[in-house]
Amino acid sequence: MKNVGVTVCGNRYEIKLEDDFADFINKDLTEAGVNLHTDNKPDKLLKAYLRLAKQATSYEDEIELLIETLDGL
Repeated sequence: MKNVGVTVCGNRYEIKLEDDFADFINKDLTEAGVNLHTDNKPDKLLKAYLRLAKQATSYEDEIELLIETLDGL
């Protein structure tokens, strides 16, 4: 288990996650512009969330397309 921590509006939030998932979250937050070691504005976290939501929707669309393709075989 690893800690993932982020500070928003002066409040520090930390949560323990499985190692691989924590690494993924830390990398994704960093790529989305969230600083893991200094204060962040809420809009940065919202943008990071929306980025992941867009990815999830895209993956769902791709899975549905693959299923349709396989059903046609």
